Amino acid sequence: MAFSAIHPDAGRVDATLPDLGCVLAWDLVHKVRPRVALRCRACGHGVHAKISPRGLRYFAHDPGRPPDCAWLNESLEHHQLKLVLATAVRATGWHAELEVTGPNGGWRADVLATSLDGSRRIAWEAQLSPITDDDIRYRTTRYQADDVEVCWVSPTRPPWIGVVPSVQVAEDDDGTVAIVDGAAEFYYTVGEWRMNRSQPLAEFIRRVQNQTVVFHEVLPRYRRIRLSAVSHSRRRGFWVSSASVIAESGHEAIRQRQEAWKQRQKEEAEARRMAEELQREIELKAEQARLDKQREQQRAEQQRQAAIQATRERLRREEEQQQQQAVEQERLRLEQIEARAGDRWHADVFETRQRELRDKVIDHVWLKERTKTTSFATSGPAVEFAYGTPVYVRDRLYGVLRPSPLSLHRLPREVVVFMLNAREGARCVDTGLVPAERVVFFDFPDAEQLQLL
Repeated sequence: MAFSAIHPDAGRVDATLPDLGCVLAWDLVHKVRPRVALRCRACGHGVHAKISPRGLRYFAHDPGRPPDCAWLNESLEHHQLKLVLATAVRATGWHAELEVTGPNGGWRADVLATSLDGSRRIAWEAQLSPITDDDIRYRTTRYQADDVEVCWVSPTRPPWIGVVPSVQVAEDDDGTVAIVDGAAEFYYTVGEWRMNRSQPLAEFIRRVQNQTVVFHEVLPRYRRIRLSAVSHSRRRGFWVSSASVIAESGHEAIRQRQEAWKQRQKEEAEARRMAEELQREIELKAEQARLDKQREQQRAEQQRQAAIQATRERLRREEEQQQQQAVEQERLRLEQIEARAGDRWHADVFETRQRELRDKVIDHVWLKERTKTTSFATSGPAVEFAYGTPVYVRDRLYGVLRPSPLSLHRLPREVVVFMLNAREGARCVDTGLVPAERVVFFDFPDAEQLQLL
């Protein structure tokens, strides 16, 4: 698919022009018999005139086209963008040729715009396929080598935008193709470039061709451009007005003067700092001598205080040791009293009465827990159980049989205490160490038991 072809008599014909660019009617090449022997300008293969369903005129290859034709893989979107560019160029009064190849084959312009006096040429390139920064720079230099200006146009925001003269276009709701990225304006008061609002492609091309806007490689300090109120991007260049170029240069000149002033201020401040540092060094040496003497006095005082403190600490430790010994002696004395009381507590309860009491405990557990798994510690009364005998139910501690009232503080509050009779139970409750509901007593007489002294 191409917009131009070679006519056997008229030479180059352009399907985008009413007269095909050579005062030749479209009807003389479209569906005529015998068919006109049109040829592809890129590969020389035969082509024929066609009209798309949307009314787009173009030239299509005849069957058997060569696979290496330069125009073989161009999409419909690519051709439509070329047509939009050519139409916009012609609207400015410039001459526009589509699919023009350079004199040495070094480039092939989608649309080559030429001024009326022939002094300027601008290649408008529709770039839809991916391309690297290095490749697009190389292709740009090939145009520049033949004194041809170039602007790359893409319908999507490409990664190389700003690397070479380039813009992004989009179609508005009303069908107008407009520039949405690639043109900027310098805001002097804040010292930054900001993306221009959308402008029609035709107006942008007119301004480029009459040089009211130029592609400007911005200074390194200003390559951060504001795309919107919340987003930024870094760019090497934009299409800008000459006023914006002057504003950037003026802002940079003022910034450099400010930087120079700041540098002078910094150097003067550094000189003052060095003088002050020298004075402080002199003062510090004098102060250091005074502090050394003061520290020596302090060390002597600290050594004296340390000796006093060591003596006090030694006396304190000796006193604590004496107190601990007294506490330990008192603990041993009380344990001996408890042990004697425990011995007296169990002294006159005969073995027969002990077996009867255990039977009562077993009956009590059966009534309360409905289990016959009650067992008693074989070791008998134990000091950790207040000199009573531990009672186990289902292998878990359930209660203590006849603990000594003087040692009840050794028992957990949740265990059940079993006593011979009400008098013994009352003695347990009166200590305040066992809740009344945890005391179980039976009706054995206490005539056999000595009174607890």
